[in-house]
Amino acid sequence: MGSLPRLKIKDELRYRKGSTNETENCRACAYFKKEFYEFHREDGRQVEHRCELIGMGESRRYRVREDYKCNRQKPSMEWLSQFKKFQPS
Repeated sequence: MGSLPRLKIKDELRYRKGSTNETENCRACAYFKKEFYEFHREDGRQVEHRCELIGMGESRRYRVREDYKCNRQKPSMEWLSQFKKFQPS
């Protein structure tokens, strides 16, 4: 049993390991959907994240990780509001 081929869109967006700067990673992106897909395994509940740009399919090929990034990232309003309070007035 072999592995599934990588999605072409992931290569086009240059989906790759993220930075130590949290604001550049997928978890801070407006397209990131946390805990979008849930399934149950014999050993418990499994939750996966999705990206609107990459796709919302149920296959594991559409899985995205919080600590990765791509070239089309758009900061979410939630993250922007969190970092505004740290800026000097």
